Amino acid sequence: MNQGQIPEIEHPGIVDHLEGGQAFVRIQSQAACGSCHAKSYCGMAEVSDKVVEVRLDSDNQVSPGQFVTVTLKRSLGFRALFLGYLLPFLILLVSLFVLMALTGNEGLSALIALALMVPYYGILYLNREKIRRVFSFRIKE
Repeated sequence: MNQGQIPEIEHPGIVDHLEGGQAFVRIQSQAACGSCHAKSYCGMAEVSDKVVEVRLDSDNQVSPGQFVTVTLKRSLGFRALFLGYLLPFLILLVSLFVLMALTGNEGLSALIALALMVPYYGILYLNREKIRRVFSFRIKE
């Protein structure tokens, strides 16, 4: 890696199909996932194949069945981890302690804290187009 170059997360894949200026790439889980210490936290180890949407530039000339390498900026990987796991955990934990202090009822506090996840993930769902633009995969040349 050259200095000044942004580190990227890379996954090999196969172009599944093309649709409207986008390639849908099937990322195959690598054999290394089985021995990785972080496999229980990584979504790549849970399912053997995942299909990701890659916006094609005029530079990208791909066809279905072609082997490609899909990349994502490493900083975006950490941001996804934060939005998907860390922030909801913090919301759950903080709300649980605050509600416990206010109500003194463990069961009610736990139910309300869990119920707070619904609006959180609802907000993520409503902003999915914006998130999709930020978390854009690229095909490595």
